[in-house]
Amino acid sequence: MTVFPVNIDDDLIEILDAQVAESGMSRSEVLAAAIRRGLGGGRLAATLGAYRRGEEISEDDAMSLAKSELAAVRAKRATA
Repeated sequence: MTVFPVNIDDDLIEILDAQVAESGMSRSEVLAAAIRRGLGGGRLAATLGAYRRGEEISEDDAMSLAKSELAAVRAKRATA
């Protein structure tokens, strides 16, 4: 892992902290997940890619993914 110092606006820190509180993950984990989603490397992209290749997606995996994406959207709306 590489330490990568960045400057983050206060409003983004509020969003980050809200997602940390909701998810139980660390700031680093939430931030890394958000970056992965934003860059197309998150679970949603991987799952959709697997589906497009004809791979089976379990109901549990689909529900877990849906819940995490819904939480991300709700957190984004809360700050809009």
